[in-house]
Amino acid sequence: MIPTRETFGNIPHESVIVFYCLTVVTMAVFANGVWRRYRLWRQGVPISVAQLLAGNLREIWSKLRPGVGRLLEEGLGQARVRGRGLPSFAHIWLFVGFMVLLLGTTLLEIDHLASGAFQALKFHKGTYYVVYEFTLDVFGLLFLAGCLLFLWRRTRRPPSVGHRGTDWYVILSFLAIGITGYLAEGLRIVWQHPTGIAAHCSPVGLVVSGLFSSMTKSGASSAHLTVWWIHSMLVFGFIASLPYTRLFHTIAGPLNLFFAQPVLGRMVPVTMEEVEKTERIGVSAINHFNQQQLLSLDACMECGRCEEACPAFATEKPLSPKRVVQNLKGLMETRSPKSETRKKAEIRDPNQPAQPRLPFRTSVFGFLSGFGFRVSDFPLRALHEETIQLETLWSCTTCSACARVCPVRLDPVTLITDMRRNRLGEGALSGTAATALRRMQSSGNPWGLPASDRANWAEGIGAPTVKENPNFELLYWVGCAGSYDRRAQRVAKAVVKLLKQACVNFAILGNEERCTGDSARRLGDEFLFQELAQANIATLAKYNVRRILTHCPHCMNSLRKDYPQFGGNYTVVHHTEFLEQLLAEGRLLVPEGGPREEAMTYHDPCYLARVNGIHEAPRNVLTMPPGGRAKPPAFGLREMPRGREKTFCCGAGGGRMWMEEEPQKRVCTLRAKEALATGATTIAVACPFCLTMITDGVAAQTESTQIMDVAEILAARLKL
Repeated sequence: MIPTRETFGNIPHESVIVFYCLTVVTMAVFANGVWRRYRLWRQGVPISVAQLLAGNLREIWSKLRPGVGRLLEEGLGQARVRGRGLPSFAHIWLFVGFMVLLLGTTLLEIDHLASGAFQALKFHKGTYYVVYEFTLDVFGLLFLAGCLLFLWRRTRRPPSVGHRGTDWYVILSFLAIGITGYLAEGLRIVWQHPTGIAAHCSPVGLVVSGLFSSMTKSGASSAHLTVWWIHSMLVFGFIASLPYTRLFHTIAGPLNLFFAQPVLGRMVPVTMEEVEKTERIGVSAINHFNQQQLLSLDACMECGRCEEACPAFATEKPLSPKRVVQNLKGLMETRSPKSETRKKAEIRDPNQPAQPRLPFRTSVFGFLSGFGFRVSDFPLRALHEETIQLETLWSCTTCSACARVCPVRLDPVTLITDMRRNRLGEGALSGTAATALRRMQSSGNPWGLPASDRANWAEGIGAPTVKENPNFELLYWVGCAGSYDRRAQRVAKAVVKLLKQACVNFAILGNEERCTGDSARRLGDEFLFQELAQANIATLAKYNVRRILTHCPHCMNSLRKDYPQFGGNYTVVHHTEFLEQLLAEGRLLVPEGGPREEAMTYHDPCYLARVNGIHEAPRNVLTMPPGGRAKPPAFGLREMPRGREKTFCCGAGGGRMWMEEEPQKRVCTLRAKEALATGATTIAVACPFCLTMITDGVAAQTESTQIMDVAEILAARLKL
């Protein structure tokens, strides 16, 4: 006998008809839930999907390929889920088991429909059937194992993980579906009595059938029908409720992976024409976010990874990326795309009291919407102050740690910076940060020092300006810190000494250089940034600059990712990359001997390692052996627990370099403790902001550890 079985074996014809009727109802409820979420996304500023589908097939594929690649690698491949221990194993096991069971059920239905039309098309038999039954049996165990791990973790209630009542429903439903599936399989084996390999290709089902071995065939048949219906109803309930529970991320997550901005550290520019048209700058209401950003709110499953990685949250500031996303999601659910009250919420009478906060949980709105309640039936909240506090917005360092660890590529940083733009435009920023912005506008640097003093640091070291060396090949962008901060000036001098030692044909802009505007843009002052950027781009064009070296990762990020938006296209390298190249080429040679056994640790700057992926170059420079050509060993470098792309912020990014804060809440204090815990006597850095912050953090610990830039360490080894 060829091993096989009927798709609806032991199921009466009337039950099959009812089954398909319930399937239609279930899919209608599911589709209605998805449509309601889609309507919420449509509130936002439209994204140009049509542009993705414009052009010939090759052009279309070139635009779709990155998103498809993310779906395959990070969606199906779970690349961003891996590496987290138990939670990663639980999610991967449940996901893989679920996907295999879903695929198996789909193939079974295809076989049923095909064989119903043409018996010759039936493929659920023979070797295929044996492999199919064995595979689903094994992966069903993986599915149950993932459910049990999640159930165990849920009972421990980790603080970073979101908790809803529906979470228990989801986990217990999964367990019930898996268990009843095995019970139905075991009872099928009892009443069907398969022989040969067909009796052994379902090992788990065979074991379960032993529990019912004393039952008669008729008793097993009746029990099988009952369990089959219980299993089917559980599946129907799961599918129907999916858009109303946390599991909706299985739909929104892949969509967000496809549409999400793949590059960290890049902001979308705002034009004056847009401001004149919309009469606003930035985001002042939930519908001012674009549709992809609103979609991303539904992709969040509250896993808490962003919260665990956030330096602001770690120092007890009023910022949790997870709460920002969930609060915005709750606000989105209170907005109806057709509600006339939407416009009223955008312009509120300051003399009228604010609308009270909603006394319901976010999940309640999704649940009620399934029963016909309109989200516009509930009172509306304002975005700013009522939903997101000012202090929350200004706590962010824009380090992108939250975006880096999110399994579905949510980017709370862009949500925050878009809201910052609006608040700054309304004059909500004050204090030292606002002073720094005014100084950037008036003097071209956040210290407010004269532009005529910008090149004073270079006196006596022979750093040629672009006018003195018009045939330069490399422009050294010194930056504001290297020009005005006394400690950072020593780094700039070390870089110049190394460039001269390697006979590099370089020049500096001198007094013609201005702030890149990175802090201004991240603080929310888009037009100040554009003013600075356009002035710098004009200066660079005047001297036909194409290749730029900088020791500041923030300057590098602006020149690499911000300036091309305004026509400034350059090849920009960080000084650690360039020094690594000079060492590898033998243009700089580390002498024999010297303090090579010094205990040292290296702090990865966020905008260098995480945002721009540069983390091996500084390590290679620090550990390069004499001669500079052999593979660098890792001696003398003591790694901190969080390094490379997972580095912990120093606290200066996002304009917070220019903000005052309480000593006990300073991010740099936490990072300094991590560095000192390695036992290192030297902490190496590769960013002038990090140099300042880590120095302050170490000073607060009353330690004598020295903090030096990579360039300073290399220059000292070369005795320059």
